[in-house]
Amino acid sequence: MWAKVDERGRVYIPKPLRKRISKEVFAVEVKGGILLVPKPQDPVKELEEIGRRLPEKSVKEFRREIENTAVEEIE
Repeated sequence: MWAKVDERGRVYIPKPLRKRISKEVFAVEVKGGILLVPKPQDPVKELEEIGRRLPEKSVKEFRREIENTAVEEIE
């Protein structure tokens, strides 16, 4: 889905996508582009819940999985 960027650098996200995200997002630079990740309502609580479920993996493995999942979700 296409999004427009104006002369001031603002990104206009199409309505179908805006309905699925919160008003605040994290902009993450990934290989080949920028990934917008919705900010959770309570980031600390969400991280605690995620931390309890984490298997023993390296940070590199986690980063790869997160990037892959995020790209799959936006396609």
